[in-house]
Amino acid sequence: MTGKKMIDMILLGVMMLATLAVVGLFYYTEKMYKKPPIDENAEKKALLTSVDYKSIPTFFKVDKMTISLVPKNEQANARMKWLEVEMHMTLFSAEDSGLMKAYLPVVQDRIIDITSKMGSDELNSLTGKIILEDRLKKEINKALKKPVVKNIFFASFIVQ
Repeated sequence: MTGKKMIDMILLGVMMLATLAVVGLFYYTEKMYKKPPIDENAEKKALLTSVDYKSIPTFFKVDKMTISLVPKNEQANARMKWLEVEMHMTLFSAEDSGLMKAYLPVVQDRIIDITSKMGSDELNSLTGKIILEDRLKKEINKALKKPVVKNIFFASFIVQ
């Protein structure tokens, strides 16, 4: 301590007061305070009113398609390869889902056209899948005459 009786008593009193406050707080939170029960309906309603619907992504599923790939080598014994793909597209807005349903044959045509021109070796690599995703986004958005597709996720991607 400091050696001065008055200052030591003040410091001792402050430390004792702080200790009692902490002990009292622990006792209150453990023994006396009871959390109110959760009302699930009220919480759900509050969550739905506070949600910004622009931040929730809208997905559009393109069903499984089987696409024949053009062989890159022109040998007579070149084996025909196939791609079986299923994808989910993230759309910029929820209103674009109806547009995608209306233009689904056009979208599928673009997918077949772009994918069939790529080789199986190219599609099996990670960079090939990234290139395919980029080309599909550009061509689908160009065909729909406005930016609709934000991202493409491949749910199934099998090259045979």
